[in-house]
Amino acid sequence: MRITESVILLCYLALVTGIGVWFYRRARSSESDYFTAGNSIGTLVGAFAIFAAVASSSSLMGAVGSGATLGAPFFFAYAIGAVAILPFAIFLIAGQLRRAGVKTVPDFFGQRFGRGAQLLAAVAVVLAMTFYMVPQLTAAGLIGSYVLGVDYVTAVILLGLGFTLYAALGGMWAITYTDLIQGAIMLLGVLVTAAVVLGQHGGVAALVSDALAVDPAFGEVTQPWMSYFGLFIAFLWFGVVSPSVVMRNFASRDARTARRSSMWGTVFYLLLFLSGFVVMAAGVSLDVLESLEQPDLMFVSVVEHYLPTLLAGLMLAGLLAAIMSSADAMLLAISAGIAHDVYKAHLRPNASERQVTGLGLIVMVVASLIGILIAVDPPGLIAVMVGWVGGFLLSVFGFPIVLGLWWPRATSAGALAGMLGGFVTFGVLVAGQWLPTNAEPIVAAPVSLLLVVAGSLLTPAPPAHVQEMVHDYHRYREDAPVVG
Repeated sequence: MRITESVILLCYLALVTGIGVWFYRRARSSESDYFTAGNSIGTLVGAFAIFAAVASSSSLMGAVGSGATLGAPFFFAYAIGAVAILPFAIFLIAGQLRRAGVKTVPDFFGQRFGRGAQLLAAVAVVLAMTFYMVPQLTAAGLIGSYVLGVDYVTAVILLGLGFTLYAALGGMWAITYTDLIQGAIMLLGVLVTAAVVLGQHGGVAALVSDALAVDPAFGEVTQPWMSYFGLFIAFLWFGVVSPSVVMRNFASRDARTARRSSMWGTVFYLLLFLSGFVVMAAGVSLDVLESLEQPDLMFVSVVEHYLPTLLAGLMLAGLLAAIMSSADAMLLAISAGIAHDVYKAHLRPNASERQVTGLGLIVMVVASLIGILIAVDPPGLIAVMVGWVGGFLLSVFGFPIVLGLWWPRATSAGALAGMLGGFVTFGVLVAGQWLPTNAEPIVAAPVSLLLVVAGSLLTPAPPAHVQEMVHDYHRYREDAPVVG
């Protein structure tokens, strides 16, 4: 056990759990408070919250480990797509979804395309976000076993239940304010680590030279072009299709605040990846990849080598922050998918708000336990697993959401055809393994697009009030919802 690092991590866990307990009563008071923090989050808090939601363990441990293993071009394909997440989402959907007056992504599908589309969307959200828990829990287990001196499985269980506790108790209120702390720790930690590394190597050019001296293939293209392009588009669309990110947009007090928060979050994310490249090059220069049990531990090796004990403990807390800040957002998306979009929308419309939020709390715990069971034997590299989730969501949601917001002629039948077609095509391609890693959305997403368009054109146009609702999405009335 590393005593200093362990004390820092345990104090950190106690702090965020305390925040969850503090917000428990406020969060349980209404669905709006539990799932969207009462639509009252300001720019600064919102910026760190949305940054922390997209900056998962994959952005740090996963990007560094996969880049060191598969080459710098793989890292940059990931990074460029990821940094563009929030601006792309602002351009395509952010303002329109705000004006729709919904709480969740399946809620939008219900409003625009009907109950069947809402139910299918909720199922896809639950499946995707539950699997998305796995790379976060994998990273938590790797860090926990390294710092606490316990075995990997014990660390997965301990830390997994830890971040589930505060998220389940405090809902979006607790998640948003813990994300403020987590985002700040994460960003500061990686910037300090990069500065120390550059200081010891004498600058970026010298660092890259040192890395190439150890591994001349570090800068080479090692994967088929489809892997790079598939990874890029999966992350580019992530802010459009990921419920855990989109729900941050709903939590802001108004559309202008949401846009400002997203743009500041983009700046933070850019700084994170620039620093991540420095950490990755430092890891390659250490020539430790072959000695690691998991390539994703490369980041931890760099921290241990370059930073003094106290700073190393703070940086490991930053890594844990990256994990927890994304995992809690995923848990909330799963919770909303079951409690709000299935239970209240389809099974018990007259359920009280406390019943809905209570069910949401239970769903978070169950989803976390399922994620822990899968993470005990994770199916691959962290970045690859996150790429699968992004590709799946793009294949199922991407074009139905965008066309639903921008094309009044899109019909319920077209949306259902596109969602089901993307779902099935992606699943078949992953199972068959005919394409390079993470290339599945290159085929599955266009299939979904064609089915949405064809299905819409072959069926009667939506009713006039639905088409007018689409026009309302684009009327620039600051946060005037279409549906109450």
